[in-house]
Amino acid sequence: MSIRHGGSARRTVATAGALLLATAGLVAVTGQPAAAMLDYATPTSVTWTDAWQPARSFSASDDTVPVGTWESDGAKHTARAYFTFDLTSYRGQRIVSARAITGETKVNDCDKPREIELWRTDPPTSAPTWNTAPKAREKVADVAYPNLPCGSSFIGVMITEAVRQAVADGRDQLTLMARIAGDHEANKHYGRQIKSVGISLDHNTPPNVPDQLTVEGMACDSALTIRTTTPILRAAVSDPDVNETGGHDQVAATFAWWPVDRPAERTEVTFDGQSSPSRYVYLLERGTLSHGNTYAFSVRASDKYDSSDWSPECRFTVDTVAPAAPTVSSTDYPEQGGWPGTGGPSIPGSFTFTADADDLAGFSYGEYGSATHFVPVDASGRSATVSYAPQQDGPRRLFVQSVDRAGNFSEGTFYQFIVRSTAPTINDEDPEAPAGTPRRFTFAPNMENVVEYTYRLNEGEETTVRADADGTARVTITPEVSDVYFLYVRSRTADGLSSGEAWTFLWVPEAE
Repeated sequence: MSIRHGGSARRTVATAGALLLATAGLVAVTGQPAAAMLDYATPTSVTWTDAWQPARSFSASDDTVPVGTWESDGAKHTARAYFTFDLTSYRGQRIVSARAITGETKVNDCDKPREIELWRTDPPTSAPTWNTAPKAREKVADVAYPNLPCGSSFIGVMITEAVRQAVADGRDQLTLMARIAGDHEANKHYGRQIKSVGISLDHNTPPNVPDQLTVEGMACDSALTIRTTTPILRAAVSDPDVNETGGHDQVAATFAWWPVDRPAERTEVTFDGQSSPSRYVYLLERGTLSHGNTYAFSVRASDKYDSSDWSPECRFTVDTVAPAAPTVSSTDYPEQGGWPGTGGPSIPGSFTFTADADDLAGFSYGEYGSATHFVPVDASGRSATVSYAPQQDGPRRLFVQSVDRAGNFSEGTFYQFIVRSTAPTINDEDPEAPAGTPRRFTFAPNMENVVEYTYRLNEGEETTVRADADGTARVTITPEVSDVYFLYVRSRTADGLSSGEAWTFLWVPEAE
């Protein structure tokens, strides 16, 4: 990993504050990016011409073409060969190296040196003949290699600049002509037959522009506010190059960050290559960011030869100051209200939370000091109103915290109120009835507009009965066995509100 601050020279450092993670977990920094992609380009067209037959064009036979002079049936032939390659798949790529590869299949006289030349020509508009041959522009290589044995089946020669220039010029094709050099072209002792020329290409596509930038796990698609001075920055890097076995380039990531109002204080940190695609994670060191400032970061990917453009910048503001604690009010459940209380279990009431803060996101709230719910701030930017239903009667306590846009929580506010008991009254009219004897009960409401009651004995099935006009209901239960029983009852109003649950203890003696 290397770090560069402002305009200073890059230097390698070790720091506990900068972490590099990849998709597979924590990884070591290798510093050894993979090579570019290597492939073998074969020509799209192979033809040869003959000075003896100047108006004709000939195709390769068994992937072999003649170059130079030979005699046949009393006639003297002189040939040149043309190989056209498609370059469209290399547009926008860096040509690292290019090697023309051929081999000899027949040599007229091994006592004469190999004097094959490769020339770049204009792209032919049709199959070339001796008379209509494309114009030769420049010699790109001498295929000589005197140390190679005569009739060598493999001969390679570098033509990197020719291919590189053709790609840089945006040409779709490259045509190479093979011939015997100078005056020796007409000398049959120098003539040969060669394999069709191919090109071994080492090429590289720049990495893709990094994407999926996040700060503390939040995507950079809107203004961000964070609550830490040591945030985790993330980015995904990838490279389009894939070799014939499915291997990928190794791609390094450079993170750059700076205060938005002081761009000259730019810091760059480079993590060396991991196999594409990878996700990089950068933890800023403690003490580098401060409350109230806005920062930006961007990421660039690099392989061994090229770098991507910088990603679009991601901005975030640091806020480490907690908002003011909220005030809480409710007319349905007044604070510190007296007995018997108001509302009831499962009866919702309206609660309003207010905080004097400029960057509120909302409020977190819940009973018993546990904030299990969240409500966003309303249009005022300083308050929110919720409908909340306590689940039990008696003294209750609502715990509320203000939450700002950075996720900072205020100190908690406890709001205490009393919830009225709404459980129905149970009147046992036959408290000494023995087992097997009907036992009458009257249920009386502690809520208005009660229309029915639901009851069960112990954990048995529930039974629902309609209430009379006065809200009461009478039921008969016949326990068949002498035992201890519990009777549970709750009421329901015409509006669908359920009461708290009442219960009573029953002792059922044996029959005499």
